[in-house]
Amino acid sequence: MKLRENKRGRTSEKVVITNYDDIVLSDKGYIKPNQIRSLEIDALVDTGAAYLCLPPKVIKELGLRFAKSTPVKTGNGSLELRIFDGAKITIKERTIQMQVMENKDDNVPALIGYLVLKTMDWVVDPKSQGIIGNPINDGKWVVDMY
Repeated sequence: MKLRENKRGRTSEKVVITNYDDIVLSDKGYIKPNQIRSLEIDALVDTGAAYLCLPPKVIKELGLRFAKSTPVKTGNGSLELRIFDGAKITIKERTIQMQVMENKDDNVPALIGYLVLKTMDWVVDPKSQGIIGNPINDGKWVVDMY
């Protein structure tokens, strides 16, 4: 008998992060399309996090552009984390461009925060332990403008 791993309370999704600056450089002919840096990773859905939060090694591998440092409040106190520009984020068939936040170290998993969920109109479905299109919008991607 094969036992199923208990993942109760944990939701994770595959995320593709692409360096948007590389896409622009490729469109202008400065680099070849196969030189566009992109990674697919598993990330935990964390509605307490704001951004897509990535380990430092992922940000370095993607070559994302540093934007600023910002104060962050956590359950363990306050600290300062770095924000990076130039990320194209794809979850399932939905794609956005958004800043990402660097996790404190490489031992912290990638996190999908509420800004990503809201912008892409995903909601957490505890039953399937995944994310689904917002049922209010019949699962379709609808952007609130009010």
